[in-house]
Amino acid sequence: MPKPSHTIREDWFAETFDTLYPIVYAHRTIKAAGREAAFAAEHVGLRDTDMVLDLACGNGRHLHHLAEKTRGLVGMDYSAFLLRHARACLSERTLLVRADMRQMPFRDCFTVVMNFFTSFGYFANEDENLAVLEGVSRALKAGARLFIDYVNAEYVEQTLQPESVRMVDGIEILETRWIDHQARRVNKSTRLQRGGKILRRLSESVRLYRPWEFEELLRRHGLMVDKMFGDYSGVPLAPAYPRMIIVGHKAV
Repeated sequence: MPKPSHTIREDWFAETFDTLYPIVYAHRTIKAAGREAAFAAEHVGLRDTDMVLDLACGNGRHLHHLAEKTRGLVGMDYSAFLLRHARACLSERTLLVRADMRQMPFRDCFTVVMNFFTSFGYFANEDENLAVLEGVSRALKAGARLFIDYVNAEYVEQTLQPESVRMVDGIEILETRWIDHQARRVNKSTRLQRGGKILRRLSESVRLYRPWEFEELLRRHGLMVDKMFGDYSGVPLAPAYPRMIIVGHKAV
């Protein structure tokens, strides 16, 4: 399987979620997020009185829809660029916080935490990924609910497309994907160019977890799994489906 000539930096996330991110993920729109937000709200039993954290909220596309269902919303992200976009499309009632998910600045204040679009497993050091779960558990009240939308490792291994090329707004996007089996990570290198001139090179890398493995990591931090789905149609988790959607709660 082809690999890019350069290695992925451990802090790849520090530069990937900037001005070109909305071009790479132009299909991830506010409209497209409506179905996902509605599914999450239904399965956690979202109430108007809930206090909700959208962890790694990005440009706020899920918060836009969640605001129709509950008043207490906080979006947290590392990217100042994406948070500026979120601020422009959200009510002032929604609080936005720039923070590193490894150092969660909350304690015992949320009744729901949501995490969409594989926004976990970023860190090469597994202890840092575990620090995220520790922070989520600390931020949740006892008995609070949890929603995580993650990539399905078995599906990725069976269907990974090594290379692709597409055009968005006159920019050619060339993507190379591969699995590092030793590190148990799926990686992507993206080259953006216009007229043959390279504009940027971006990278992404996330940890691949088996369902039982993810469930055990959550349990170790007092987070219990209630249901697992394979996509937003509500089918049960299985290798044939692309997502590992977890609905759970914090132990009392």
